[in-house]
Amino acid sequence: MKQYLIFGIFLFVANREKTTAKEIAECFEISTRTVYRYIDCLCMAGVKLCSQIGKNGGISICKDFNIENYVLSNDEKEIIKNNINPSPEVKKVLSKIC
Repeated sequence: MKQYLIFGIFLFVANREKTTAKEIAECFEISTRTVYRYIDCLCMAGVKLCSQIGKNGGISICKDFNIENYVLSNDEKEIIKNNINPSPEVKKVLSKIC
């Protein structure tokens, strides 16, 4: 389940110019503390994320990160959805990213 959430958070951030930990937490129904823990996991995996504080702050993919190597096409998302037998919790996460 953790891997699906981390992957889901990556796609959530990748599909937006900027987002907040609160928005991510609300979308995936997890705490903001968990969001920051998973963001750390993404950074350790080599995903370059930028964080800005303040009124217009948020989390985004750094401009120098080559996202093309990490984003799935619609066909690839369908293959994943159709070829795994996920638990109800995993289905919930997949419904938000695929």
